[in-house]
Amino acid sequence: MTLTQQDIITILQAGSYPTTQKALSYYQQKQKYPIYPFVEVRKVQSDSNTTDVQKTSIDQTFEIRFYMKYTRPEAVEEADRLATENEILRVLEVADIEPAGIIYFESKSWNTSLIDDAVYGSRSVLRFTVKNVDTTGGSGLIGSGDQIELDSTGTPLSIQMLGLTTRKGFSIDTHYDDDRHDVYDPNHLIAFGEFTVTYEQTTAIKAVVDSISASGLTTNGKIIRGGVATNLKFYVGQTTTNGSYGEVEKATTTFYATTTW
Repeated sequence: MTLTQQDIITILQAGSYPTTQKALSYYQQKQKYPIYPFVEVRKVQSDSNTTDVQKTSIDQTFEIRFYMKYTRPEAVEEADRLATENEILRVLEVADIEPAGIIYFESKSWNTSLIDDAVYGSRSVLRFTVKNVDTTGGSGLIGSGDQIELDSTGTPLSIQMLGLTTRKGFSIDTHYDDDRHDVYDPNHLIAFGEFTVTYEQTTAIKAVVDSISASGLTTNGKIIRGGVATNLKFYVGQTTTNGSYGEVEKATTTFYATTTW
């Protein structure tokens, strides 16, 4: 995990900001003789590392400090401030800043106060924390690079996995022989895998999943784990959904792999 202050500045510079005073300037240190408006990006604490037997978490915390001086009516300046803060949040949200195949979490919160000196203006501070989670042993954790893809040879649809249950291999029947010993008999074989995937439900995903399921036909798809794809033909089985007010609706679908392609 190598996110730097300059990385964040590069992300912020891609934004389209409403301020009409001057173009924003970006700095990695506190300004002694400031020229408004400007942004400081500071790493405000050293990286923290938490490890247990299953996973390793690394936290990085930055502050993005946006300073502006009021030279127009306050209502106009405040509207520009809010629009600038929203744009900063937007470009951070759309930026792909995490390492591939690793879970990441972000928290962002603004805190705004008036500048307490001869300058009439405001100082807004966005505390920006990135948490990367990887497995301690190097495998076995659902991450941002884990997806199931449908209709790979048409218009592909990638679905981010939020949860995954896989069944594969033989089922086993047991019986006793004449000496009263357990005997294990391999029975039905799941050769390529049965994948039960939980994901965030969207209109686009629902339409594709429902269409393939209703057709009763297989679709060329992929299981992608940690950036490595396996090409499989799937039947799309039953889907259950779960949602509540104020939360995203999640769906769980079972995909039955029949062969490779």
